[in-house]
Amino acid sequence: MKGNNHLTPFGKMVVKALTDQDMTKSELARCIGTSPQHLSRILHGTRPGEKHIPAIIAVLALDPRKVEEVTAA
Repeated sequence: MKGNNHLTPFGKMVVKALTDQDMTKSELARCIGTSPQHLSRILHGTRPGEKHIPAIIAVLALDPRKVEEVTAA
């Protein structure tokens, strides 16, 4: 079964922040206490990630209002 190869708007925001901060997805995954694979599933929208999104916001110092804008369904 093939997964979703497209990042969600939140995923794009996270990838941009990672690039801006010279951090890898593996480093972020370690910081938030999950695997790189699970983080990827969150960023691609195949997992909801409610448990990890607050930690992602904190580690990357994202604006919670902007996150809410891009994650609002």
